[in-house]
Amino acid sequence: MGTNAAPKTAMHIDNAKRMSDIDIHELLRQYKHSNKQEIRDRIIMQYTNLVESIARRFAGAAEPMEDLAQEGYIGLISAVDGFNPDKGVKFSTYATHFIIGQIKHHLRDRGKIIKEPAWLQELNQRVTRVIESLSQEMNRIPTNGEIASLMGLPEETITDLLTTREVFKVASLDGGNEQDDDTSTSYDIERVKPDRQVEFQLPIEEKVVLETALDKLKALEQTVIQEFYFKDHSQTEIARSLGISCNYVSHILRNSTKKLKKILVTDELQAAHMELSRMRSQMAEQAIVIQENTVVDPLTHLYNRSYFNNRLDEELSRASRHQYPLSVLLITLDGHSMVNRAYGSIKSEESFRHAAHIIQDSVRKVDIVTRFDEETFALILPHTGPQASIVSGRMEEILCEWLISSHLDEGRAPITLLIGYACCPQDGSNARDLVLMAQTNRKVAGTLQPLALAA
Repeated sequence: MGTNAAPKTAMHIDNAKRMSDIDIHELLRQYKHSNKQEIRDRIIMQYTNLVESIARRFAGAAEPMEDLAQEGYIGLISAVDGFNPDKGVKFSTYATHFIIGQIKHHLRDRGKIIKEPAWLQELNQRVTRVIESLSQEMNRIPTNGEIASLMGLPEETITDLLTTREVFKVASLDGGNEQDDDTSTSYDIERVKPDRQVEFQLPIEEKVVLETALDKLKALEQTVIQEFYFKDHSQTEIARSLGISCNYVSHILRNSTKKLKKILVTDELQAAHMELSRMRSQMAEQAIVIQENTVVDPLTHLYNRSYFNNRLDEELSRASRHQYPLSVLLITLDGHSMVNRAYGSIKSEESFRHAAHIIQDSVRKVDIVTRFDEETFALILPHTGPQASIVSGRMEEILCEWLISSHLDEGRAPITLLIGYACCPQDGSNARDLVLMAQTNRKVAGTLQPLALAA
């Protein structure tokens, strides 16, 4: 490992000095012609405040701010990749459109007719992850008792939660204009598939409630909804048969579905809200106890391996859908487990926490940093292909400097830095193959010596 001080990263430079619009425009022009990863990273770091300010506008959408910002950065990356400097459009205006669009697309995918409380949505997400994890381990659906045991909750609480969550599985009917509400999670009516019908995942009693709610609408509103949702007629066909304009049909659909939503929530689902209120006190206390225990490593406060596995599957699916590269980077502090025996747990934990902070501060906000195992960090790098070698080299330089300055590379328990990466689709198209290839490719930092030979 070299002893030279690591140079400032592009991130540090960009944070230290804001660039003018002219300078950014020139960088965009350079990126369009060279497609260099480091130029794109410099541009992205100039707009972190824009992404976070837009994400805050959607704070009432019952989604974690971190997830909203993550989607915003994906939109920003798409804007950089698609921007044409020769069109004379201001980039910040162009990027804002992509950032808002990506966040809205994410929210529409998760849209519901009833908005869950944030604490209940988070708890539901954790239960879902536990169910998926146990299902993979046992090759069957876990029982409520097994779920409760892993989460440290009473079995009756899990039973109540799984029963109550069905109330929230009503598909959205609202086809309102996105300009009406920036935080809208409704579907676009014009994009509904022709064979779509109203999908209510409710017991038969609640379907009766829906029919009663429909009867409270005006006759014309009932007719338009029946024609559009149940008979699969387009807005043009409805307008022609009723002798009205398409714009008026669209107006009726927007307003009648909003009315229907209010009727369902205010009149027929009061019992469900009362039941949720009864459970709120008990479950809120339990949510505090289990918060972060299932997906967050208590030592480093990074996401844990379970979250890494689930998130990697999601990111691979997204990368396949949008046709962009993705890489996995593994960083191992080999020998760190011996630090505890040699110097005690305080120094061992402090050094590992410090390494986590260094790694997290040295990557883009769009990148996902997790604790993979006792000595290893795993990073998911969206929109990064072979350029992962640049990230690997930067990490090697920064971490080697830290190990040397902290004297952790010598003494009774020396730490050796091992780094390896794998790219999708070159090295594999699924999570298992990527992780296995990244482990196989790990090398001792500062050398070209493979891990197998070093051993």
